[in-house]
Amino acid sequence: MTAILFKELKSYFKSLFGWIFLAVFTFFEGAYFVANNIQYGSPYISDSLNPLVIVLIFILPLLTMRILAEEKRQKTDQFLITAPIPLASVIIGKFLALCTIMLMATAICCVGVGILMIYGSIPVVETIFSLLGFFLFGCQCIAIGMFLSSITEHQFLAAIFTYTVYIFTLIVPGFCRYIFGAEKVITKIISITDIYAPFDSLMSGVIVLTDILYMLSVIAIFLILAYKVFAKNSVQLSAMGKNRFFFSNLLPFIIIAAIIGANIGCSYIPSKYTEFDVTNNGWYKITDESKAVLDTLTEDVTIYVISSEEEVDSTVKRYINSYDSYSKRVKVVYKPTSEYPEFAANFTDAALYYSSLIITMGDQYRVIDYYDMFEYTYDYTYYTQNITGIDVEGQITAAISSMIHGDNQVKIYCLSGHDELALPEYVTESLTKVGYSFTELYLYGKAVPDDCDILVINGPRSDLDDLDIEAIKTYINKGGKIFMTTDTEDSKCANYDKFIEWLGIEVTDGTVLEGDYRYMLSADDPTWLLAIPEYSSPYTISDKKMNILYLARGLKYDYENIPADTSITDIYRSSTSAYAKSLMSETGISKEDGDEEGAFSLGVYLTKSNSTTGETAEIVIIGSGAFLYDQIDSIVSHGNSDLFIDASKKLVDNSLVTTIPVKELTYDQIVVSMSMVLFYVAVYCVVAPLAFIVAGIVILIVRRRK
Repeated sequence: MTAILFKELKSYFKSLFGWIFLAVFTFFEGAYFVANNIQYGSPYISDSLNPLVIVLIFILPLLTMRILAEEKRQKTDQFLITAPIPLASVIIGKFLALCTIMLMATAICCVGVGILMIYGSIPVVETIFSLLGFFLFGCQCIAIGMFLSSITEHQFLAAIFTYTVYIFTLIVPGFCRYIFGAEKVITKIISITDIYAPFDSLMSGVIVLTDILYMLSVIAIFLILAYKVFAKNSVQLSAMGKNRFFFSNLLPFIIIAAIIGANIGCSYIPSKYTEFDVTNNGWYKITDESKAVLDTLTEDVTIYVISSEEEVDSTVKRYINSYDSYSKRVKVVYKPTSEYPEFAANFTDAALYYSSLIITMGDQYRVIDYYDMFEYTYDYTYYTQNITGIDVEGQITAAISSMIHGDNQVKIYCLSGHDELALPEYVTESLTKVGYSFTELYLYGKAVPDDCDILVINGPRSDLDDLDIEAIKTYINKGGKIFMTTDTEDSKCANYDKFIEWLGIEVTDGTVLEGDYRYMLSADDPTWLLAIPEYSSPYTISDKKMNILYLARGLKYDYENIPADTSITDIYRSSTSAYAKSLMSETGISKEDGDEEGAFSLGVYLTKSNSTTGETAEIVIIGSGAFLYDQIDSIVSHGNSDLFIDASKKLVDNSLVTTIPVKELTYDQIVVSMSMVLFYVAVYCVVAPLAFIVAGIVILIVRRRK
């Protein structure tokens, strides 16, 4: 076998076949590597390996087409089948020779890994399995190509057959799923030929042992078939006499049947024993917090999936399988709309997208739409929507946790009827997940509902009447919780400003303009303020985010004469260079003598006690009516919304509901200078390919001269 291996390797590298293969592979590998990893900054080598699959599909048949067909054409196969060496050794030796060339190609990819390690950290385990998956995928293609090379003596036909099979396995399974649906028998049968799916799984950072078994099985089956075809006239088989039929016909198919049976049997093993998340951030694992919630279950939980098992989103499926595998009280049931069109209507009037979930426990239920399980960002350059976070676990765990503790919802009423701004979807989705509900409130002289846990007054642009103000004051005297933002200067909400003054806070007549460019979003526009957090603030946001205020009004109070029943703490303040001035001033917005000078409070947290009722109200006031405006909030990556969410959770604690943060699909980018990018382009796409081709030509010339 070793002699066959070295003989084949020499034949490839004494001719141009092996060198051209390495040259073409290096060119495309370098192009994808530089584009995706060096220039784009991704530390994941899988980003350049994925597109290389197409390259392999087009260049591997150039290697495999001659491996056995050439032996037949030159009649040298007769020497092999009559030689005193096991014919299986011949097949395996030739296969290992081609695998060695595939290993060289994988080693070229490893050079890229080494380059990435110079410029930053990489996910080591994911990288190893990505390279393993790439190598095994190439070996699968080689085994298929060897079998197809064994059935003909024409290299060209062998290449055509191989291209046909590769393209079939790449396109037809997906086409069947699209045309017939994943649950149809024909689709399930055709999906067996999908050699790309296991490779894709390894690229994603999830190690599925059944996928690795499948890849090894494909290799074994096609090598057995190649052996059977090539060995049909073998002297070794002829010498077996009566046993020839068994060894030449029955035994290969018995082994193939055993391999297929092993794959079918392993598919019934619970995923917790066969699937392993090796991603650095544990993107697809349920956390210990979720496991703790499942450990407290005293009733059975059913997770209904609005999809068939074959069509469900792969990420959602991995998570729900984790819940099912961990707890015997959790059961997963698939309800595809094609079979159960009215099922979801029993729980919600909304149209649920496929892979949405309905979770039930006794008489309680929670509905989780598919789009709520992921965090998205919109790329306005290319008009594309990208997933930047996974919240599948957060949504499911919060739903189960909230049902365990019964109807423990925190009710948020949003004042309406005065042209208030709506809360961003990011806010409502984040808080709904952890048991907060939102209801619009039109007072019209009525009292604030008794079940109101938090009242939100978000930048009214038309004034509140006296009855509305009195209703809100009554709510405060009962110990109410309020999150409010001021009106803008041009709204002229006099009653609303007087109400804030009743709380002990005076609002500046004009808009706050920042005079220190370090705390301005743009040096040309002082109305955009980057808020300076106070170290003593009870409300915080992520260190990676900041707050921004637009058309803000200053909040003033007398530090030394705060009433005994009131306490006031700054959330953030402007710089001392800030000043308040009317934007409608005829003299412009530049600072002038007589303008009110800062620093100003821009956000405060105050408590107000009622000695009669003994209740203490808590109020957060932000000095910008546009604070929660969606387009402004997005500038600081939802930093303003995060402060609102933090304030809501502290105003009314809902800690009984377990919350799992969104798992951000972020990574530390590789940063390389443009000069080095051009250097790597030159090396990978010009120097290295030319070096391989020149080496092949030199060797060919030397051989011919001999």
